[in-house]
Amino acid sequence: MHTDGNPTTGTSAREHLSGLLEGLLKRAPGATRALLSSGDGLKLAFTEQSPDDADSLAAVISGLYSLGRQQFKNTAGGIRQVVVEHDGGRLFVMSAGAEFTDDRAVNTVLAVVAAPGADAGQVGYEMETFIRGLDEHLVVQARPNSFSGSGM
Repeated sequence: MHTDGNPTTGTSAREHLSGLLEGLLKRAPGATRALLSSGDGLKLAFTEQSPDDADSLAAVISGLYSLGRQQFKNTAGGIRQVVVEHDGGRLFVMSAGAEFTDDRAVNTVLAVVAAPGADAGQVGYEMETFIRGLDEHLVVQARPNSFSGSGM
């Protein structure tokens, strides 16, 4: 884990984000787990799941987000939310850091898994509040391409 550079807290940035995600779950009744991921599928912080499950969820939400973007590629604006409803609950995927327009950055995606009876409006509201509260911290610099194309 990377540290946040603050020697007085001893808390990593990932642990701090995970703590904020825990707060999101407490404010959204019926929400059971949360994950913050880069738009290309790298988990950044998560709650209530194993690291392997978080990796799997990060890949799923990256794919959902990408499919939504592809569908509207010739339309102004951006993907705000994708919701998957299942008999076992709902998966909410929301774009985070969308106002950032640096081509060298990858958007961040927030996912919340909720029980079937969870109030979708309340979950969505709490997700938006979470995103607004972190704003510029939710943009991830794109990973450099390890293939130089020089044939070496």
